[in-house]
Amino acid sequence: MFLKLFDSVKITKGAKNSIIFDTNTGFLKLIPNAFFDLLSNEKQNYAVLKKQLDPSSLEALEEYLSFIIDNNLGFIISSKKELQSFQSKSHFNEIPSHVDYLILDINNSRILNNNLIKQVCNLKIKYLQIRFLELGSNEIIEIISKLEQFNDFNINEISIIAEYSIELLSFIKENSYKISNKFLSIVLHSSNEQDFQMLDHVNITVIKNKIKIPLSCGFIDLKNVNLNRFFYLEAQCHNSCLYKKIGIDKEGNIKNCPSMSQSFGNIKETTLENTLNHSEFKKYWNLTKDSIEVCKDCEFRYICTDCRAYTEQTHISKEGLDISKPLKCGYNPYTGEWEEWSTNPLKQKAIEHYRM
Repeated sequence: MFLKLFDSVKITKGAKNSIIFDTNTGFLKLIPNAFFDLLSNEKQNYAVLKKQLDPSSLEALEEYLSFIIDNNLGFIISSKKELQSFQSKSHFNEIPSHVDYLILDINNSRILNNNLIKQVCNLKIKYLQIRFLELGSNEIIEIISKLEQFNDFNINEISIIAEYSIELLSFIKENSYKISNKFLSIVLHSSNEQDFQMLDHVNITVIKNKIKIPLSCGFIDLKNVNLNRFFYLEAQCHNSCLYKKIGIDKEGNIKNCPSMSQSFGNIKETTLENTLNHSEFKKYWNLTKDSIEVCKDCEFRYICTDCRAYTEQTHISKEGLDISKPLKCGYNPYTGEWEEWSTNPLKQKAIEHYRM
């Protein structure tokens, strides 16, 4: 008697707890580490194991097996020969591309010009995020109106973050069909009310909270975990935030992310392609959570994003990389408890450093 998890079901062990989750359904549960040890051994013969257990342990095992079956996470196999006929497909398939994501912070309408649009298209960037700072509705509308120039190129999705105004919201609603033929995800913050609307290929989210760009970047919460199969597999090989990402801050400086301090030139003087060829630009691309302090012992490490822009500033690797825990994470994998990160006394020095 053997137990086989479905290929979409993944398990990860942490210092105190483990998790089991389904990348197809979004199912996620904490499980004891002892159960992880059982599940990670597909050769475990449960018929033999049951004969070796005392009554209370046997009852616990039966509960675990029922948990897997009842939640449609796996199935029972009667023979080792049948078990060997299954092959796992859980490996990361690299997509041939130079860079996939561009985050663009804009505080003037001249940044997104024809030259930059051409560079984005030539690099075949798939995801573009535009974050507006210190701009009025008319200037934002002027920039949004340029997005149709991406219609015939490789971009799959464009996301927009801007401060709420009735003029901006009305423009988006009235022109959603012609702003762009790409999927658009638009977040309008600092509103008096909350709302969500879907208009064909445009999602509009209105929130009350103010998004402080770039300081709002890097917040880590259980609500924000990513159970996407591709994300999980990629996170085991590459950095879950910075891999194949490039950013331009409000001054035009090209960085790994607009929130990071190191700049590799200015878009007014160099190109995105030249920046990608810089010897240090990709230094964080392959830094996984398995190499980051505390994160390496966390059961959420492969479904949680990373942040190298705001860290606790406690550890540097021998290669000179910041491998400190993300500053805005309040989870302790050694106790299994969440706390408010901003009030943690051990984080205050780093908080002061970033002037938060």
